[in-house]
Amino acid sequence: MSLARRLPNRMSMDMTNGASILVVEDDAAVRNALRDVLRDAGYSVMVAADGAVALGAIDGQPIGPDAILLDLNMPHMDGSSFLQCLRSRPESRRTPVIIVTGAARPTIPDGYSDVRLLRKPFDVNRLLALVRLVIGSQPRSRN
Repeated sequence: MSLARRLPNRMSMDMTNGASILVVEDDAAVRNALRDVLRDAGYSVMVAADGAVALGAIDGQPIGPDAILLDLNMPHMDGSSFLQCLRSRPESRRTPVIIVTGAARPTIPDGYSDVRLLRKPFDVNRLLALVRLVIGSQPRSRN
């Protein structure tokens, strides 16, 4: 992830419309870097170190996140288990999910063809473009 170039320009902030992103990542350095990049771009960001914490964060909010960035390999509750729990909830079935992984041969778990994939390391501009794409493809009010 290229952090030296955080934002291509300040116009990115105008494109977020106050959208919220949940980052689910066990590596604190990656989690914090993603949080900082997304906040710099104008998003509201929540973070969680694993799937169980992420589900608790979602449960504690009146409206779920507009998108989720999800690592697959995490302790306690991995990304696949989190995704299964998330999709079992009617209010979260259409929440866009971007799997962010460093796996050599990344694959999207079976049955989740609507999930996007972003391999680590990645360019910040690619991350932001993908976040804008998935948020823009969803109705603002999912609940």
